[in-house]
Amino acid sequence: MKVVNFLDFYRSRDGRRALLYQAVALAVSAIALTLVLGDGRVDLDVARWFFDDTRHSFPLINDWLLKAVLHDGARMLSAVAALALLGVAVTTWVTRKPRTLHAHRESLLYVSIATLVGAAIVGLAKHFSSHACPWDLAIFGGSAPYHPLLAAHAALPNVDGCFPAAHPLAGYAWLAVGFALYPIARRRAWQAWAVAFVLGTLFGAVQMARGAHFLSHVLWSAWIVWGVNVALLGFACALRERDARAYARSPRGVRETT
Repeated sequence: MKVVNFLDFYRSRDGRRALLYQAVALAVSAIALTLVLGDGRVDLDVARWFFDDTRHSFPLINDWLLKAVLHDGARMLSAVAALALLGVAVTTWVTRKPRTLHAHRESLLYVSIATLVGAAIVGLAKHFSSHACPWDLAIFGGSAPYHPLLAAHAALPNVDGCFPAAHPLAGYAWLAVGFALYPIARRRAWQAWAVAFVLGTLFGAVQMARGAHFLSHVLWSAWIVWGVNVALLGFACALRERDARAYARSPRGVRETT
């Protein structure tokens, strides 16, 4: 695989165009999500697929496969992988061995930072959210009143925030891999995006089946992580551009250009 400077690609004409397309796609998808899921009707219809009216509960809430394997196990595996990647990324900045990893140290560091920042933002938004989980709602056997995402309402007492969904990050967080691969292997980048999206949606579906999240909670989580990646790349490129201009104006930079 050829080595291409990660940030220099996104500063190039092709890279800027790619980020522009991503930003436009983000805006269009935000409008689509708001129009389709904003009033809550689709959320409620999907939640009712998994709700048992007779028992007035979500039968799969404690299913072993969904809870122990696809929730607890998947979350732990993804967290361990993220921490391991961070360790590898830091190592590549303090040693030149192995050379293959050192050559891609910017990409490795970016993926590590993007996964952590995406998880932090989703977690922060979820912490301050006043949207209840399906299993907390009165219509699904709980006690909290239901409010669509677009409805203005005061924070509900004794309700843990549930929007956006955190568990799908076990898949969606790895969308960052696609952005890292794009400068050097676009086909692999699309494959990485597809795998991350499928995994995140699978883990989101697990939580919907258990009554832990609505469909909108899951898809907005994907949108936030996607947006975080585009924003981080734009910010990193702006910093690199600033540093490059400062260097060009420095005595050393002037000597090298003359």
